[in-house]
Amino acid sequence: MTEKPTYPNFDKLIVQTDAEMQRLGWTKAQGRKFLEETYGVRSRLLLTEDELDNFLLYLQLTDSPSP
Repeated sequence: MTEKPTYPNFDKLIVQTDAEMQRLGWTKAQGRKFLEETYGVRSRLLLTEDELDNFLLYLQLTDSPSP
C-alpha cells in the first residue's frame, strides 16, 4: 500500500479535488483514467504537491461534466 504524502497541503488538496470531481460528476474510474493519461499514475497519492495542485486547477477550470 502506498503511504500518504507528507506535504502540508495534501489533505486540503484531496478534499478540494474530491469536491471538484463531484461537481463535475466524475466517477473514481474517470479520475483514475485522467491521472493515468496525464500523469502516468493511478492514484492522487502518487502525485507530487505541484501535480496535485495542477490537477485541482484543471478541475476548477473545467466548466461542465464529462460526457
